[in-house]
Amino acid sequence: MTTFHVIHIVVGLWLALVNVTNILASTTLSWNNLIMGLIIAGYNLYYLFSQKQVDVQS
Repeated sequence: MTTFHVIHIVVGLWLALVNVTNILASTTLSWNNLIMGLIIAGYNLYYLFSQKQVDVQS
């Protein structure tokens, strides 16, 4: 498992769990989702255009 996959697991868990807890207020939650979405998109674009191999090697 690469760093790419670990980051996606952690970010995915955060996005899934933050919505059902009282950690953030509703306005902060909107900003959180926007910022996390931009981070995920930027990270994926980096790997898409840098031609890195992100598949799990078996």
